[in-house]
Amino acid sequence: MADIAGLQRLRSERFFAGWDKFVETERVAASEASVRHMIDELIELGPELSEEAARAAVDACVRRFNALDDDGWICTIEREDIYQQVGRAIDLCGFEYGEEWVSERDW
Repeated sequence: MADIAGLQRLRSERFFAGWDKFVETERVAASEASVRHMIDELIELGPELSEEAARAAVDACVRRFNALDDDGWICTIEREDIYQQVGRAIDLCGFEYGEEWVSERDW
């Protein structure tokens, strides 16, 4: 069962504040918006969301990051941070998160 209140709290956080020093402001904002969009989708699915539906929301988020990575700016630090933030949301949904959740990534 998903922790909707936890997802709502997570949604209000800054996900990539550490990037502010070395990633363009527009890319940081778009990245945070992408994660928030995924969380909104998970919240909308409700506390009884299925793993299949959660994976679809993650896949859409990964595709948004694929599109954002237009010139290969997502490197090791960014990749690990994205993986961690997506994982935090999936953990709140009650699913076991692993690398296979972001297998559609090009970054």
